Amino acid sequence: MNNYVGPYINSYVNPTNRQNVYILDKKTGDVNGDSIPDTVYLTGEKGENPFYENIKVTVQDGRTMKRYTIPLYPKYSMAYSPWLFLERFTNSSAEEIMVSLPVGGSGALTYYYVISFLNNNARYMLGPEQFRVLLQTLQIDVEYMDNYKVLVKSNKLNQSYTLDVSDRKESYEGTLYDKNGKLINSREGFVLNQPHLYPVKFDGTQPYKLESLDDIAGTSHADKLGYTVTYWMYSEDRKAWVLDPEYFTIML
Repeated sequence: MNNYVGPYINSYVNPTNRQNVYILDKKTGDVNGDSIPDTVYLTGEKGENPFYENIKVTVQDGRTMKRYTIPLYPKYSMAYSPWLFLERFTNSSAEEIMVSLPVGGSGALTYYYVISFLNNNARYMLGPEQFRVLLQTLQIDVEYMDNYKVLVKSNKLNQSYTLDVSDRKESYEGTLYDKNGKLINSREGFVLNQPHLYPVKFDGTQPYKLESLDDIAGTSHADKLGYTVTYWMYSEDRKAWVLDPEYFTIML
């Protein structure tokens, strides 16, 4: 829940002058708050094609043309098709840097960062494991019921949804349910807590929020029932991401 502070190194090295280093994405925006557009690069070393490793963020100050390199966490600095997004998640004069690093797998695992570079000082607002912890605080339970229904509820938010899984009767009958639609034994599903995060904006004035989509699974990771949708805004006072409970929902 606390603010993430990442490693920060001043570097004026051209991100492409080293062997096997590639520019993976490039965006332009004012990320240091001096009202002059800066150039932000995402660079990485090419591993097994098309997988990239040792991914870093490099900012070229639009006023001085100096380059600053921000290393990401070593365990979370690889991806297949990474991308950058520059926008304001706070009321700061500068845009923040969002980094998305898809690493694949059955759950389409992706690592996310949001980094402030105000006054040419790097500060992590979001790290790769932070939302996993945040989602666990919502206390979401998944419970199978009779007649091919699944109850999804959040005790913290005092909200619940009932899913109809009768379209899975053929695979569930004889294992979860008897021929009359009654549960053979009590059974729980689970939430994967490996969210997909997307920057969203609801009107023309407020800063961007993060939309978090988290898979709901039934009998296994492959048995997807839907996903939870939550929205989070960054609190500058608390230096943390705060849930907007008004928009919690379940989607199929």
